[in-house]
Amino acid sequence: MDTNVMKSSLRKCLDAALLPAATIIVIASILQAIAVFMPSAADFLVLPVLIIDLIILAWAGYRAAKMQGMDFSGGVVTGAIAGVISGLVDGIINAVLTVLGVTGANTATDGTLVLAVAIILAIIASLLIGAVGGAVCGAVGARIAGMKK
Repeated sequence: MDTNVMKSSLRKCLDAALLPAATIIVIASILQAIAVFMPSAADFLVLPVLIIDLIILAWAGYRAAKMQGMDFSGGVVTGAIAGVISGLVDGIINAVLTVLGVTGANTATDGTLVLAVAIILAIIASLLIGAVGGAVCGAVGARIAGMKK
């Protein structure tokens, strides 16, 4: 495949992924703020947040297929990109909250090294889960877009 075509396709994927990723980041930030100020609500927010994330990642694949005119694989890549972006930002936000002592993670670990390793692993896990979950949801969204033609 020509590198210009590949760059153009990746640019289309990125363009389609930015709005869904930003939406996830805003919603996750609001819900994390609620969980910080109302810890009892945190347990009840897990499932709704997961469902909202899955729907928005599927929307990324749908946007790629409908608005950018991409095929199924474009929807998969777009969902993965949206998942990685939102996973990275969410991992960084959680790391900052942990370092600031806003969450309970720092009390569960003893020592700075253990905390640093835990934060790095959490960010890596956020990236991987975001990529895989985004790819799957993007595939679903692209499939739905293909059915509505």
